[in-house]
Amino acid sequence: MSKKQSVLHDRLKPVQDWLCGFFRTGEIDRDPRLKMICASLLFYYFLTFYYWWQDAVPLSTAGNALFNYAPASFFQNIHRLIFLNYDETRIYLYLLGMISLLGSISLFYLRSSLLPACLLAWLFLNKMFFYLSDFRLFANYHHFHLFFTLVFLVSQSKLRFFRGALAVGYLMSAVVKISPGWLLGEYFNSMVEKLPLLPKADWVVTSASVGVFVMEFFGPLCWFTGITWLRRLTFGAFILFHVYSGVVVGFWYTTLMLPLVVAAFLRFDHPLQMGYRFARRDLAAFGIFALVILGGFYHFCIPGDARITNEGRYFGFFMFDANRQVRFETEIHKGNKLWVLQVYRPFRDNDEVSAEINCKAYEDGVLVKDFSVTSLILDGNQVIFNPQYFSKTTMRTYGNPYLYYYYARELVRRYHPDKVSIRLDVQLDGHSEVVRVLDISDFARLNPDYSSFTHNNWILLPGPDSPAAYRWP
Repeated sequence: MSKKQSVLHDRLKPVQDWLCGFFRTGEIDRDPRLKMICASLLFYYFLTFYYWWQDAVPLSTAGNALFNYAPASFFQNIHRLIFLNYDETRIYLYLLGMISLLGSISLFYLRSSLLPACLLAWLFLNKMFFYLSDFRLFANYHHFHLFFTLVFLVSQSKLRFFRGALAVGYLMSAVVKISPGWLLGEYFNSMVEKLPLLPKADWVVTSASVGVFVMEFFGPLCWFTGITWLRRLTFGAFILFHVYSGVVVGFWYTTLMLPLVVAAFLRFDHPLQMGYRFARRDLAAFGIFALVILGGFYHFCIPGDARITNEGRYFGFFMFDANRQVRFETEIHKGNKLWVLQVYRPFRDNDEVSAEINCKAYEDGVLVKDFSVTSLILDGNQVIFNPQYFSKTTMRTYGNPYLYYYYARELVRRYHPDKVSIRLDVQLDGHSEVVRVLDISDFARLNPDYSSFTHNNWILLPGPDSPAAYRWP
C-alpha cells in the first residue's frame, strides 16, 4: 500500500467503523438468515426500479409537461424537486435497479456486508422520494418493503426486530380487513370467479376471508408463546397463504413476503421475546413500530367510511378493501368553450379494468365533438386533460377523492378556466347503492385544501338520511 493510500485509509477508517456500528454489519456477516433478508430486500429494489417503475413519465419533468403527476397528499409540492427529464429518469432508475441486483449478489461474496447495507440505505431514500412523487404508485407491498428496510437498517438484534416487524405488519394488515369487504366476504363475492381454486360458493369465500383475518391477527401472537408446534403451525400457514396469494393478487406481494418469511422463520426455536434486554438503541425500532401501528389505526379516528373517503387510509398497510365502481365527471368552462369529461371505472372481476373516458366539446353552447378520449386534450398549447392521469391508477387509488381533487387543483393553477365543476360517485362490492363523494360546482371559488390528517368537509359523508347516498340512475 502506498503512502497516499495509507493516509486515505486512515482517514476513512473512522467513517467505516461508524457505519459498521450503525448498521450492525457484524450481525449480518455472522447470520446467513440476515444475509438472506438483506439480499431479498435489495432484490425487491431491483424489481421496483428495473421493472415496475420504468414507465417514468410521472417521475420525470415530463409528468409536469404532460399533466400526468399526482404526488402524495402530504407532499403536494414535491414535484418541484423533480429535475430529470424522461430519458434521464429511465436511465437513473435502470442504474438503481442494477445497483440493487449487484448489491444483492455481493452479499454472498464480500467479506463484509457494509457495502450492501449502505446501498440498501441509499436505495431506501431513492424509493421513498419517487414513491411520494406519485401517489398512484401506493400499494401495500411497497409500504411493507419500505417499512422492513427501515427496521432492518436501524435495529440491533436485527433478526429479533425483523421478526417483530413481520408481526406488526401482519397485525396491521388484519386491522385494515376490519370491514364488510373481508369479514363478510363482500370483496371476492362481488366477482364472478370469486377465489381461484376454491368452490364458487359465497360461504366458502366468506370463510376464507375471515380465516385470513384470523391468521394475520392471531398468528403473530403465537410467536411469543413457548409452544413450539404452534409457532411452526403459523409458519406453515403463512407460507401457504403467500403461495396462494400469488394466484389471487399477483406477483408483487408474494415475491416480497415469501423469501422474507422463510428466512425469518428458520430456526425460530424460542419465543420472540426470550432473552431480550432493552437497550437505548432499540428505541428507534420501537418508534417505527409505534408509528406504523398508529398509521394502521389512524383512519378510524376520521369520520366516515374509509373505503369511500380514503381519508387516513394510506398511512397504514392497506390491502384491497373493496371492489369499486367509480364515475367521475368534470365540466370545464373557458370563454365560449365547454368540455364535459366522464371517467368510468367498472367493478374489477379478477383482472384489472381500464378506464372508459369520454368527452363532449361545446363551442357557444353547440356540441362540436363527442368522442372517446385516448390522447391528450389541449386548448392551444395547454394540456387540460391527460387520460393516463386516470387510466394509470390502480384499484387501490382510483376511488380516492384526492386523485380528482388534485386534478381540479392543478387544472385551475395551470389553465385558469372560468369555472370547473367536479362530481364523483362510488359503488362498493357489487352493491346497487351509490355514494356521491364529491359535488363541487365551482372548484376555484371554493378553493379547497386537502388535509391528510383530518376530515375534509368538501368530501361528502353518506348516512341514512344523507342526500349523498342514492341509487345509480
